[in-house]
Amino acid sequence: MVDYVAMGQKMRARRRFLKISQEELAKAVQISPSFYGNIERGIRIPSIDTLVAIANALQVGVDYFLVDSLDAVFTRRSSEENKILTRFLREQIAELEFDVPAPEQDNPSSQE
Repeated sequence: MVDYVAMGQKMRARRRFLKISQEELAKAVQISPSFYGNIERGIRIPSIDTLVAIANALQVGVDYFLVDSLDAVFTRRSSEENKILTRFLREQIAELEFDVPAPEQDNPSSQE
């Protein structure tokens, strides 16, 4: 599920960073200021075309707004994959034989 509140918060933060008013942004993407304000608050859902226009106006990719919605899925998978990878690496390390040479000592007689 898309987290529209988080998406709106990212839009607001980016818009403020660029020092653009809601009215200016709404005009640039050809929507009403109240509709844009509702998108920022997560009350209204923009169409794909509107989302792309907002992303372009804010100089970011659409994925910038959607990343919070994807994190939950990736985090869950990453956790499971991390457990498997950790177990695999521990098994591999246990099988390794470490043959590390002793560090060379400075020999005072070889210095001139």
